[in-house]
Amino acid sequence: MTDHRPTRIAGLDRVTAALATVTCLAFAAGIAAITRSTGITLAACASLAIGLVLVLNILPRKT
Repeated sequence: MTDHRPTRIAGLDRVTAALATVTCLAFAAGIAAITRSTGITLAACASLAIGLVLVLNILPRKT
């Protein structure tokens, strides 16, 4: 029997993980464009990455 379930990344399907990544990259690009500051952009990217990791750990996982 063939398993047709979607591939999961950190408990999420691939499309959801890709959308989360694209959204964070868009926010980072927007922050870079608005502030024009490398330091603030790097801090924003780091906080977005930490936020993604925290949220992915909070979401329930199928085991």
